[in-house]
Amino acid sequence: MLAQPGALLPPGGQARCSFGAFVNETDPEGLNVRAGPGVGHKIVGRLPPVTQSKSDPPIRAMVEVEVTAGSDGWFQIRKARDNEALTEATARPMFKGSGWVSGRKLTVKSQADTGRERPDAKAPAIIAGRDGMAFDSDAFIQNGRLLGCSGKWVLVEYGPLPAGSDVLEALEVKPAARAGLEPGRFRAWLDRICAVQETSCDGG
Repeated sequence: MLAQPGALLPPGGQARCSFGAFVNETDPEGLNVRAGPGVGHKIVGRLPPVTQSKSDPPIRAMVEVEVTAGSDGWFQIRKARDNEALTEATARPMFKGSGWVSGRKLTVKSQADTGRERPDAKAPAIIAGRDGMAFDSDAFIQNGRLLGCSGKWVLVEYGPLPAGSDVLEALEVKPAARAGLEPGRFRAWLDRICAVQETSCDGG
């Protein structure tokens, strides 16, 4: 990940983390899992792409993973699985061991209504959902990517969100969240990560 002047950056080195994430990969070939954090490491497995549930209308269903560490935009994952209750189909074959994937293909669902400058509940708020809006809608999940982590906190970059989206009007984004980024993008640290796709949860 290239450092951008003024942009929020993840901690240096390898950080220990603990939260659930979703694989937002659309390539039919799936997402490569590597032995270490970077494309220079060998491929040890693959995770299937986003699929559709059998409900009407269908729901996007992503592979669920547990994240245990982060390093320079890459994340160590384990226990990959399909959500069979959501897909209403037999779980697909996939790599279930421990390995590393790019944060560009991981996303999260957060029950927080505030994103902060640092992974600290007392840090300045730099994005906020008005009227208690949380970062758990489809617009955030589909347009978010992971940059870093620290414990149960995640540094997420969003955008560009769909033009005319209701969430844009319900969102307050301060300059610190946009610093160093392309127009339409913003990032912040979030907690209360929710590892359930189909229903709400408290993210505790």
